[in-house]
Amino acid sequence: MQLALAFLLLAQETPAPSLEDHVRYLTGDECAGRETGTEGEKKAAAYLERELKRWKIETSVAEFRGHGTTGRNVIGVVPGSGSDEAIVVGAHYDHLGTSDKGICRGADDNASGTSVVLEVARRLASRPAKRAVVIAFFSGEEMGVLGSRAYVTKPAVPLEKTVAMINLDMVGRLGSKLIVFGVDSGDKFQEYLDESPLRIVTKADPIGPSDHTSFYVKGVPAVHVFTGSHKDWHKPSDTPDKLNLEGMRLVAYEVERLARRIADAPERMAYRKVDGAAPLPGGPRPGGTPYLGLMPDYGFEGKGVRLAGVAPGSPAEKAGLAEGDVILAMDGKECAEVKAYSALFFAKRPGDEVTLTVDRKGKATPVKVVLGEKRKSDE
Repeated sequence: MQLALAFLLLAQETPAPSLEDHVRYLTGDECAGRETGTEGEKKAAAYLERELKRWKIETSVAEFRGHGTTGRNVIGVVPGSGSDEAIVVGAHYDHLGTSDKGICRGADDNASGTSVVLEVARRLASRPAKRAVVIAFFSGEEMGVLGSRAYVTKPAVPLEKTVAMINLDMVGRLGSKLIVFGVDSGDKFQEYLDESPLRIVTKADPIGPSDHTSFYVKGVPAVHVFTGSHKDWHKPSDTPDKLNLEGMRLVAYEVERLARRIADAPERMAYRKVDGAAPLPGGPRPGGTPYLGLMPDYGFEGKGVRLAGVAPGSPAEKAGLAEGDVILAMDGKECAEVKAYSALFFAKRPGDEVTLTVDRKGKATPVKVVLGEKRKSDE
């Protein structure tokens, strides 16, 4: 019923066929997987700059250095109609480039988010909100959110004037629900999301491996919009034919609605520090970073960590873990959700043997697994 209502609302709008065009270009051979610092990334950045300027959005390209290469953020500003404050709507456009198995096209990760932000920018430019909206396309996310970290050091609008940030990362495979992380970082996110015609599953924790985290740690309320994990993540098989384009239009509608709600509100959203937010593992660790090869189902609403899949050849696969298993505990310590599991997991080292308690078709089963060491090819 909720999806039907959303489609009814969208039917009243002029269709935007350019959404598919954006995806086609960004995932095409010319962009060659959009790896930061490559010619493919430069071509993708030039495309984004052209599209923003097409809608008369003031646009700039900001270079940054990291991991021995130069990346480019593409930034546009839609002026507000009555405030010196702003919100940021952003997505990372970089991906992994090529592998020995072909181009990693990154259709969902993150041509989907980039394309939806372009569509939201087009709509906002045609009817500006009270507060300005910064349209931000970050590179270097796959190298450790380098682009967004560079942005928050030299923002287009001062951070003290930045009311909130909406990050779109992997929004191309909408099913029955949309997932939004970080809702507890701002006092109004939950209220505004409750008004949506879509079914939205909200998660409190604003710390995650994407660009919203760079804003949250600087005191800006920030959320990550996401449609779910899948087996094609970071593989050449993440191709545009697997995207749900109508679902992406629904996401664009929801993000525009949320952005306008925040930007037009009489009072600015208040930042809230989330107690117990799980820190990301930072930098090289003595003894290496452990690797298991799990893909959590971040939209799971039950207790534990449900697996959306496991990486081929990984320690998880070798131990017999599979899609649908729900991890309840590690070495006898409860894993009520992903945050608790991550805290336990990253305290381990490669070579450690752990015992996972797994709910498999209603039966608690112990599974022993020896942790591997994370390599670049595992990312």
